[in-house]
Order: sequence, then structure tokens, then C-alpha cells
Amino acid sequence: MKNSNNKVWQPDSIIYHLGDEPSCAFLIISGTVEFYSENNVLLGSASQTEVFGEISCYLNKKHSVTAKAKTHLAAKLIPKAEFSKIIKNAHPVIMGMLRSTYHRLADSNTQREYSQEEIEKYTLMYKNSIENKKEIKDKIDNIKQKLDTNMGQ
Repeated sequence: MKNSNNKVWQPDSIIYHLGDEPSCAFLIISGTVEFYSENNVLLGSASQTEVFGEISCYLNKKHSVTAKAKTHLAAKLIPKAEFSKIIKNAHPVIMGMLRSTYHRLADSNTQREYSQEEIEKYTLMYKNSIENKKEIKDKIDNIKQKLDTNMGQ
């Protein structure tokens, strides 16, 4: 790729971290990118012909996720100034769609992270109950053994 606005990442490469200032949006030419929360929960992915990083550019906010190449990834970088021009020329309906999509995405990311935390909490409770079950069974067996021993005397 000779175009200086094109960039390539190897699998597992970080494109940007949560909290980074946006410098551009990304139009995927090939490959797949995944998005992770602050707690490393997989929130979603994007692939060929999709754009990512645009919400942070549009809202001029720090990135709310970490973007990581899942596969070999090639993307066209759309500098913030160019992206702003594109947005200024967009139809108001498109702008409304973009805003509502952002809000739904933010809500979805929050719900996904909460669900992941709940799964981890209940998984831990389940594992602890299995461990406690064996410990309780051993204690009961020990008490039965003592009772049997005392009954035999």
C-alpha cells in the first residue's frame, strides 16, 4: 500500500487504547478489528468496509474502548479534519442516526460488561460451592466416623 493514509497492523496489534485521544477514523480495507472494554471484555468487532473510531472523532472524546487487530488488518486513516468535513456535509437524518447509534452502542457496551461481570461472579460462586460441598461432606463424614467410633465403645 503506497498511500500514506493507509496503515497495516499484524494480529494482536493495538490500534488505539481506551482513553487515547482520537486523531482519525479508520475505514477497514481488509481484516478484522475487535473492541475491548476497560476490563478486557470483548464488546464487538468490525471488518471490511466498516468504519471505526468515528464516534470519538465526531464527539471529540477520548476512545471509550481499546481497538485490537484480530487478524492482519489494513485500513485507510481518515484524519479528524477530513472526517469533520464529511460530517458537516452529511444530511441531518444521517447525523441523527449517528447520534442514536452512538447512544445505543454505549448502552450496549455497558450492558455487555455488566453481564460479563455477573457471569464471572456466578461462576466463582458455583466453583466455591463445589469446593465447599466437598469440605462439608468431609466434615460430615468425619463427624459420622467419630460417632461410629464413640458408639462402638
